[in-house]
Amino acid sequence: MIDIVSGFSIASVFIWFAVPRLFAITDSVEARHRLKNSHLVTPSQTSLVRISSKSRGNPAPILEFAALCDSLARATRSGASAHDAILATIQRHQFQDPCWVQLCNDIMSLQPCDTALLIARQSAMPNSRDAQCLSLLESAMVHGNFLPNALDHASSVLRDRAACSAELAVAASQAQLSARLLSALPFLLLAGALVISPQFRTSIGKPLVVFLLICGIILNRLGWRWISSLITRAVRTEPDGIGELTEHLCVSLRAGLSMIHACERWRSVSVTGNVIADLISTGAPLEEALIPLTTAHQISGKNLGHTIVEAERDGLPIVDTVTRLATDHRIEQRRLIDTKIRQLPTRLSIPLVMCVLPSFLLLSVAPLIIASLGQLSVSLPSITQ
Repeated sequence: MIDIVSGFSIASVFIWFAVPRLFAITDSVEARHRLKNSHLVTPSQTSLVRISSKSRGNPAPILEFAALCDSLARATRSGASAHDAILATIQRHQFQDPCWVQLCNDIMSLQPCDTALLIARQSAMPNSRDAQCLSLLESAMVHGNFLPNALDHASSVLRDRAACSAELAVAASQAQLSARLLSALPFLLLAGALVISPQFRTSIGKPLVVFLLICGIILNRLGWRWISSLITRAVRTEPDGIGELTEHLCVSLRAGLSMIHACERWRSVSVTGNVIADLISTGAPLEEALIPLTTAHQISGKNLGHTIVEAERDGLPIVDTVTRLATDHRIEQRRLIDTKIRQLPTRLSIPLVMCVLPSFLLLSVAPLIIASLGQLSVSLPSITQ
């Protein structure tokens, strides 16, 4: 009895540590391969890659970019120039993406700050966190100088996005832990049966048992891939075009720009903003230039365009009104995130029922039944009896 308990304990500990880490190793290899292909550093940038040597691995969290805006706002209020503030802040936070290395190179070569930010944003991955932060920094700069109030608003925008991402990450981590445990349970029972049952060890080489084990492993891994893809799609947040335009408009207006100049800065935000900026640059009236907002989103885009046109006509301050519109967009995003979180367990039940549960039957229950049936014998009465 002691040998059985000790063998089962050893097998349980081995499976507990081996199976989840096997899945993690394969996932990390793929993630590292994607990261290597998406963050290629040119030989001219290798001199400053030491800046980000301590932060290799995952991309910088959004809170780091919010802290960057806060540091720039403090440095600007203390009288530091934009060049000195950017260099000191980036070296302090040690970002990983090569676009920040490019920004440091351009700043140290005494290029204008707005030009350096533009080049760095164009070298970043589209719609990435780094590109969003650099775009907000561009909106907070006027004539090569940062405006602290605009940086404060940019920091609040990034912190709100960080809170939304944290809520999704918590829901995804809970679902992922449940999936890992359910995926490892069949292997745990299989190892326990190998240790405890001699009949099972003798029947493990049968073709039918081997076939069932192979099918179970394939279903188990397929279910894990399916669950991982569902979690990845649930965590991925689609960019809200109207919301980003509204936030950039708030930052530009707090920087002291006029309405026309603030709308022209939408060129770096999204495709819709680029179309609007081109129409304004060609001399189109503001009311006609804002028509693409309605095409992008019929309700929120129409409200934003109507607010801008009214403010341009009456000349009254519009910062508070646009800020309220941005707050409404944030509330709507929170509602969508809450909907995703509530839908995630229901979505995960499909691969659990179709893949993980059948793999549990094929890896643990079916081989035990076959081993037990192999020990059954039917005694027939003799002819003399």
